[in-house]
Amino acid sequence: MSSRIRSLPDDVVNRIAAGEVVERPASVLKELLENAVDSGAGAVDAQVSGPFPFTLRVTDDGCGMTREEAELSVLRHTTSKIASADDLDRIGSFGFRGEALPSIASVARIDLVSRPPGQESATGLVAEGGVVRSVREAGAPRGTTVTVSSLFGNVPARKKFLKSERTELDHLRDVFHGVAIPGEGISFRFADPRGEFAYESREPAVDRARRHAGDDAQYLVPIDQSSAFFRVFGWAGLPQIARAGASGMWFFVNGRRFRDRGLHAAVREAYRGILPPDRLPVTYLFVTCAPSEADVNVHPAKTEVRFRYPRDLNELARHAIGKALGDSPAGPSFRAPTWMDMSPESVTGRRSPFRPAPAEPGSAAPAPLPFASRDAAASGERFFSSLAPVGQLLGTFLVCEGAGEMVLIDQHAADERIVFSRLKDRYLGRSAPVQRWLHPEEVELPGVLADERTAVEKFLARAGFTFESRGVGRILLTGGPAALSRFDARRWWDDFREAIRAQESVPKDILDADRELWRMACHASVRGGDRVTTERARLLLADLDDAVAAHSCPHGRPVWFRLTRAQLDAMFRRSG
Repeated sequence: MSSRIRSLPDDVVNRIAAGEVVERPASVLKELLENAVDSGAGAVDAQVSGPFPFTLRVTDDGCGMTREEAELSVLRHTTSKIASADDLDRIGSFGFRGEALPSIASVARIDLVSRPPGQESATGLVAEGGVVRSVREAGAPRGTTVTVSSLFGNVPARKKFLKSERTELDHLRDVFHGVAIPGEGISFRFADPRGEFAYESREPAVDRARRHAGDDAQYLVPIDQSSAFFRVFGWAGLPQIARAGASGMWFFVNGRRFRDRGLHAAVREAYRGILPPDRLPVTYLFVTCAPSEADVNVHPAKTEVRFRYPRDLNELARHAIGKALGDSPAGPSFRAPTWMDMSPESVTGRRSPFRPAPAEPGSAAPAPLPFASRDAAASGERFFSSLAPVGQLLGTFLVCEGAGEMVLIDQHAADERIVFSRLKDRYLGRSAPVQRWLHPEEVELPGVLADERTAVEKFLARAGFTFESRGVGRILLTGGPAALSRFDARRWWDDFREAIRAQESVPKDILDADRELWRMACHASVRGGDRVTTERARLLLADLDDAVAAHSCPHGRPVWFRLTRAQLDAMFRRSG
């Protein structure tokens, strides 16, 4: 009886391996770029051309290969990167599995030309369908050029799983940047039907990341923290450039781009309360550690990494991002201009239909605009304080001038963040003033159990409220945090009571309490449409520098946006 278990032919084995390594054109480009970097190249050039699914060509000026090495390179599990099992514990190269070229050759045509230094002629090799078709001498400069064409030509069913041409081009560019951004000391060039992009060899990785971000780079803040095992540095994006998906989250370890669920969760946790739940940040995180601390032999595509101390890395990243987002962006000092009233009333002489009606006679009203000018030069160490307000737009946005830029600030979002930070300080037990109210507010507890009433009272006390019991189901609020200067206690309590009824529970820890502190801050903050005095605007900017995570309101909306002089010149097509 013949055995039902048999060894698979080499062509079948190669196609199985190709299914793991070669998913799409971008998978091929990734392997070719990583081989070029491992060759010790100083310059790498990648080109995408031809009909879909494209012809890919990668050229490098690295160590090259002899004829014997070229022939071995397209055989399975042949590599120059490792020699023993011990090497797997300290992998310092991109490739090491010896699967890339044979896997590609099994589903495409490979034209390889390579010449090592000191050899007069190069070796030309053609492999297709997992078989070496020809080997010849050729003329070529030092280094290696690999051209891959007819991808999935012998497995047309695989083409059906590819996305549109535009999507696949996006993936190709993404892979190029994923290898080139951390590739310090190497110049990279990429060309496809949509254009070119290049990195200079002298360009540091963090600068490459900023250039990759394009116009969004103005909303990146630097991070750099170290622990006993890791260093995390790079850029954390402000809420202004948050995205609906994870396309803006870039993680690198020892020069290799990777994915990690734990680190992804840590980054999201760092942005809790800064971004809305349905938005994800833009981040460029570079992780360095000893090779023995990171296992890259987890996935055939080498896109996943397993760390020996993942909790340490996740906590380090969360702390680094949290610290960076809590600081204000740096800005140079400049001389403040004169405030101008940019409201429709000032320009046209007529009251805007979008403005609230004037205050009733005898009621307190803010001093009219314009604001007075600030004569002293602002300090560059406190970003918001360094801005000079020059106008108020639509009664909602403060128009400010910085050094070579215009900054728009949402006055409600800014004040909401300030009030929330002060409430959070009080809740965390830090010194924050409490004031008694001239007019106490008697409120009714929802129909909750006695033990839940205790939890409600505990929350109120921690938040800074003073109160007295007024029998079953009633509380007299006699005071609250001083930060709630224009607080509508009745309206907030109605919202609070409805929230308790809806969730059938009460705040039990700081994350639940945040939601109620957000509501308080919202009810106590300057509203859109409110006119503000000169002094109020200046205090708001100064207080914003002292607030934690001042770049967004507690709901995750951006507090400010900037337009640089260059952007304004481009809008008006000014050349100088």
